Amino acid sequence: MRRIAALTLFFLCCHAHGQLNPAEPAGNNDIVVGQSADLSGPYAKITRQFITGANVYFAQLNSRGGIAGRRVRLMTLDDQNDPTLALKNTQELLDEHKAIALFGYIGAQTTAAVLPLINERKVPYFAPVTGSWIVYAAFNRHVFTIRASYANEYDYLFSRFTQMGLKRLAIFNDATGLPHNVMMKAKISNANAQLVASESIMGQNVDKIADKLLESRPDVVLIMSISQNVNSALIRNLRAKGYLGYFYCASLVCSPLLTSDLEEAASGLIISQVVPHPWKARTPIVHEYQKAMRVARIGQFSYLGLEGYIAAKVLAEGLSRASHRLTHEKLIVALETVNDKTYDHAGYQINFSPSSHQGSTYVDVTTVDKSGVIQP
Repeated sequence: MRRIAALTLFFLCCHAHGQLNPAEPAGNNDIVVGQSADLSGPYAKITRQFITGANVYFAQLNSRGGIAGRRVRLMTLDDQNDPTLALKNTQELLDEHKAIALFGYIGAQTTAAVLPLINERKVPYFAPVTGSWIVYAAFNRHVFTIRASYANEYDYLFSRFTQMGLKRLAIFNDATGLPHNVMMKAKISNANAQLVASESIMGQNVDKIADKLLESRPDVVLIMSISQNVNSALIRNLRAKGYLGYFYCASLVCSPLLTSDLEEAASGLIISQVVPHPWKARTPIVHEYQKAMRVARIGQFSYLGLEGYIAAKVLAEGLSRASHRLTHEKLIVALETVNDKTYDHAGYQINFSPSSHQGSTYVDVTTVDKSGVIQP
């Protein structure tokens, strides 16, 4: 009951703010897309952004008749970012709600928890919101991604650092970021840069870490912790102690929620992004997303909202191609035919094939100005 109550409360709040309600019960003929996500824990805010973008697209789709006359419903259950609960939710989505695909799971921990079940049940696992090696290290026929990997983000980033002459790099991480340390150190070495410090929040406080990082005189502090509160505290502490260099975060680490909290202290923050700038309609997909959000009377654009919109649109393309006697297997085969030659990507290329399910390697870099605003 607690999980159901949390889910209901979350979506009542969303509805009150003009957001769409994915908790609406599915009809007997509806196509159910299942999602387990953090609706009441530490990542609830970014989850809300992704879900809103996805449901804006699904609402558009359903207003046009859905898929062969069938509505598409996103069924989201709250896992509070708990891998055990995510697994339980996934079993419910498959067994009770008969989900045709699993969609938009956020973070590496929940993905790691459910992948064995995904493989056992041979169900499409579409658009997980993570760049982790857990998803990208090896080909998995059941997993389809529409975002670049963290490795893609780091490669692009280090090419920019080289152009800017930034050579002295420091790492700050937590337990979640530690698995990426080996990869990050290798990329630093390949870029002919120097790792001058590597600090973890585990067993230390932010003040001591800031002192150690400051002593190493880094050009850039690479933030790999996923805790917004810890990251905010570290940046404020270093700025207060006179650090004038850069900070870097990958797309999921430094969200606009962090930059708005930091305000002017966020100046000099470099963030890699895996979708285009959602506030500037420079590509058709962003224009389409902004228009759909306005029609839905939702004025707050976001990177994760755009990612959710794109994910829903690409999944719908696969559903449309597999619509006759839809099954998990037919959907997988249909998605493998979606590429930039057969699909109107509106400026955000998606390329799937039977041998590659990483749909995108798009990476861009944004910076935060003196007003705390993200600039392309």
